[in-house]
Amino acid sequence: MPVGLPLSPLPCALYLLSVIQRLGSFSPVKSAFSSIRHFHVIVGLPTPTDNTLVINLLEAAKRKLVKPVKKKEPITVEVLERMFDCKMQNQNVYNLRTVCMCLLAFAGFMRSAELLNIKHCDLLFFYSHMTVFIERSKTDVYRDGAWLIIGRTETKMCPVKCMECFLEKSGLKEATNSETYLFRNLSENKPMSYTRLRELFIEAFKPYVPDIKCYGLHSLRSGGATVAANRYIPDRMFKRHGRWRSKSAKDGSVKDSIENRLKVSLSLGL
Repeated sequence: MPVGLPLSPLPCALYLLSVIQRLGSFSPVKSAFSSIRHFHVIVGLPTPTDNTLVINLLEAAKRKLVKPVKKKEPITVEVLERMFDCKMQNQNVYNLRTVCMCLLAFAGFMRSAELLNIKHCDLLFFYSHMTVFIERSKTDVYRDGAWLIIGRTETKMCPVKCMECFLEKSGLKEATNSETYLFRNLSENKPMSYTRLRELFIEAFKPYVPDIKCYGLHSLRSGGATVAANRYIPDRMFKRHGRWRSKSAKDGSVKDSIENRLKVSLSLGL
């Protein structure tokens, strides 16, 4: 039987309830709600989605069906060092590539897409640091690019030193201004796939973490950000280095240390 327009709140709520029961996901419920609202608005009719019953049903569906986002654990310096020591026992190109990718992602707070699209011509080396041109970034809406600065640490895990070693052993050192992707397929000049990058990440860190399922490629970005935040790097420089568009997005990548969290209650004079 055709339903008259405008749709009254009760049939609307019953329809949404049927979507909840049949599909068991919040996304189609939200789509149905938005579609009903949009249709009524464009034809100039009062919409049942403004009714308290319908709104409350939508909120109930959200609470029941939306699963909380489980963030991946950050990689720590200790875990990174154990991986480094193992891989560098045999300094072949394969191992150096994995080490360089991990150190660069950690030190530069890099997203996987940023890392995979680096070309040789995007690197510049200096006495005290290395610069990496990030041509495309998720938060770079105008596609102007950004220069990432990575300092020389003069330690065994120095990202700049490892990159220079990788370029030399892979034969890319002499290819000045080359359009060759740094982390690419062996047979052609195309960036490595996300799937392959994840496989290398799992291979590198699985022996050194309790459960590899709790870690992902973002763990390198959040790991570097966590260390920097707990060492009180100024907020403006921290945000610029990680290319975050908002403070909330930046804070979501940081896991505060127990020592820093204890300072809150210990400062209360109790």
